[in-house]
Amino acid sequence: MGYHSRNGREFVGLRALRNGRQQIVYDAISGERVVVTIKGATTSAVEIDAALQEGIRAAKVFSGVLTALTARNIRFELSS
Repeated sequence: MGYHSRNGREFVGLRALRNGRQQIVYDAISGERVVVTIKGATTSAVEIDAALQEGIRAAKVFSGVLTALTARNIRFELSS
């Protein structure tokens, strides 16, 4: 699942790795890319999707995604 901001300048998406871990990818038209690794192996994609949907509507998308994850007690680490 993935979402573009209203202005089309930012994107957030969820990807699953071969080892079962999940990552959120944030891309901005400016060339900025940040990968967020979800720490809880049992965190459902539905919970993460809800956080992405909330975050993509925020004025500051990346901060909005992190805030939405934190509000749902979804543990994460910034990968790059």
